[in-house]
Amino acid sequence: MPELKGYQLVISKRAASQLNEHTAFAARLEERLAQRLIQSFQEAAISLKHMPYRMPFLISDTIPDKKYRKMLFEKYYLLLYKVEDDTVYIEYVLDGRQDYHWLLS
Repeated sequence: MPELKGYQLVISKRAASQLNEHTAFAARLEERLAQRLIQSFQEAAISLKHMPYRMPFLISDTIPDKKYRKMLFEKYYLLLYKVEDDTVYIEYVLDGRQDYHWLLS
């Protein structure tokens, strides 16, 4: 069986900050929710190191085609990323239940 290529993973400061905000909100509701959110994000991000092209592109009228790929994790959260050469750049961590169209303008 061929060895899977390992991509580098870079998480932007913006994405890390967004994850912290979502986690802090979840912790105010219940600590276990915050822990599950962090674990789910870590699993999603690590999975991109091996198969980043498996997720679909984010489609929007206001951003260039094929700029970001999207991955849903922990039911409602959206991870937006791009792949360049051998690196996966995680750019945004969004709550899909909220209006995130500000990102697209």
